[in-house]
Amino acid sequence: MMLVMGLVLLILQLVEQVTRDPEGLAQYVGTFTSPADLPGWGNAVLGLVTVAASTERALRLRYSRLLDGGAG
Repeated sequence: MMLVMGLVLLILQLVEQVTRDPEGLAQYVGTFTSPADLPGWGNAVLGLVTVAASTERALRLRYSRLLDGGAG
C-alpha cells in the first residue's frame, strides 16, 4: 500500500512541477495544483518508505493482483 501511495503522490507532484511554468506546457494544458502539499521532510520520509517497500517487494518476489495487473 505504501508503494502505491508513494508513487501516486510522486506523480502528482511531478505533474505540478511540469505545469508550473506558464510559458511551457501550462499554456497548452493549464496549470495543475497537487492536492497533497507535503513539506520537505514529509517528501523525504515518503520517498524512503517507498524505496523500502519496493525493495522488500523485489527481494521477496511476491505476486500481487493489484500491482502486477493479472486477473488471477
